[in-house]
Amino acid sequence: MTVQTIDANHAGRRRLDEPATIRFTPSGRPIALRWHGSIWQAFGESVPSPGAGSGAWTDAGRGPGTTASAWLFTAQTGPVSPVLEFRIAFDTRREEWRLLSVRPVEG
Repeated sequence: MTVQTIDANHAGRRRLDEPATIRFTPSGRPIALRWHGSIWQAFGESVPSPGAGSGAWTDAGRGPGTTASAWLFTAQTGPVSPVLEFRIAFDTRREEWRLLSVRPVEG
């Protein structure tokens, strides 16, 4: 289920809670996301993101040789498509990646 609210601290950010199909590089960084029927290719720096809170959302993977369980990255579907910032996290209860938020990137 999608929740269409605006985060007051991050203009234009839509909070979501949707299953996410993510591809990762061999080093564990996001490389692509399938969302709304399109493949969004990550570019620039993908950075580990703080976890989504307590409960099923995990903050594991903060040491050397481990993969982060939450990421913030920019992506687009092609060279002239809009650039969006995505935040994903792994939900241990559901055993799946979830798309938590998306926002347009200006400029």
